[in-house]
Amino acid sequence: MKNLYILLFLLVILLASCSSAGGTVKGTVCYPSDYIPAMNVYLKNKETSKIYSLDVKENQRPFMFKKVPEGNYIAFAYTVQEISTDLNNKTSIANGGYTHAVPCGLTVDCKDHSLLIFKVEKGKTTKNIQICDWFGAIMAED
Repeated sequence: MKNLYILLFLLVILLASCSSAGGTVKGTVCYPSDYIPAMNVYLKNKETSKIYSLDVKENQRPFMFKKVPEGNYIAFAYTVQEISTDLNNKTSIANGGYTHAVPCGLTVDCKDHSLLIFKVEKGKTTKNIQICDWFGAIMAED
């Protein structure tokens, strides 16, 4: 019976450590249209360059990543289908990001479109990651 209690105690400790293996990232996607296209949302660890991805369905605004390792991250997205057309009538996928222009209000006065770095902590939830800058998000972040 004593061994059973020890085994249960160890199981509880193991489960508790697994649940706090990383942090959670919650956010929303926006899109400058009357609908939100299906897209792939990405988190990129700035130190390791490891990328985590999540599929977002058409018209789905909220997203959530679970068990994200601690670190500093950037967030961005690409549409699944080619929906952007340039002046030469060439279509391509669109890209957007969580940039400095988002908390600025995405007005014409918001000039900084570089991706905003945010921190993920073990056992905590990072909220309000808004992938809403589709007009100038600078995607070349290393």
